[in-house]
Amino acid sequence: MLRMFWYEIKMDFLRSIRYRFGMISDLLVYFALFTVFMVTDSGNSYAQTYHYGNYKELVLLGYVAWIYAISAISNVAGSLQSELTHGTLYKKVSSKYPLQYLFGGLYVSSVLLETITIVIVVIISKLVWGIEFSFHPAFLVPILLESLGMYGIGLIVAGIAIYFKIVFLIQTALLFVTDTVPTSDAILKITHYIPLTRCNEILRQIAVGGEYTGMLPGLCIVALVWLVIGSVFFDVMLKQAKKRGNLLFY
Repeated sequence: MLRMFWYEIKMDFLRSIRYRFGMISDLLVYFALFTVFMVTDSGNSYAQTYHYGNYKELVLLGYVAWIYAISAISNVAGSLQSELTHGTLYKKVSSKYPLQYLFGGLYVSSVLLETITIVIVVIISKLVWGIEFSFHPAFLVPILLESLGMYGIGLIVAGIAIYFKIVFLIQTALLFVTDTVPTSDAILKITHYIPLTRCNEILRQIAVGGEYTGMLPGLCIVALVWLVIGSVFFDVMLKQAKKRGNLLFY
């Protein structure tokens, strides 16, 4: 099982490195979108909220967390849709290992690749916009927990895709409802149960030197709940798709 997981990571990583245009286009899109936020001075309200003058760093932190979050959705759902289209999904469906486990390998690979992209985006942002960005090892814990929870949401999107033959692109919605950029309190009361929202709050508390350890258990619980829900939902939708014969239509 561990060998299969490793092969999934290795295969996807090598495939992505070989076709580097995708990584370059992602880099350009991510930086262009972040440039829009800098030009429009988005996030200046964080200076008052967190009593922290370098609010652009807080925006960049949320943006980094958002990139990791959407990779769960785009990679898992996108890979499933691609394999359906090319007629290769049946090989994984016939595997003795669950699809959730196999797609987990793809997600780990995407996280590694996105890390490379994120590092470049951060460096360019510092050079172009003069953002003072300090790395704290404590950032890794909330980002890891957030990634697990968002992978669960990615499985839900993939489950919908496999049943309805549609991939719902919700990455842009996540950008504006999870406090990645300033979001209204009314919306946050609802999206507070999304791992990305809680991760953004913790990352900013770490950056400004605030207390954050009490927030980690909540993020851990939310992430695990979404992971379990996503895994169960994906399994149910896969079984329904088999009954309905959707897999034969690709």
